[in-house]
Amino acid sequence: MDVYHKSLNIRISEQKIAQLIQQGHLCAADFKCLDPESKHRVWQLCLWCCEKRISCTKNATGSCSSQCGVKTVTKT
Repeated sequence: MDVYHKSLNIRISEQKIAQLIQQGHLCAADFKCLDPESKHRVWQLCLWCCEKRISCTKNATGSCSSQCGVKTVTKT
């Protein structure tokens, strides 16, 4: 059985996606969003994580309270 070519339908929090992207364990090109809202949120997370990597040394979390000027990710 070739498990590397099968797809999974999973749900994962934005905070965990942000953490995995920031740590370099996951890239938006590694998965496909199933609806436009999710695609938009992933795009925003990618931009946010890139900015965090450039300007902040703290972990990516939605509750980051650092004074680095980077807005945190919140659900809308």
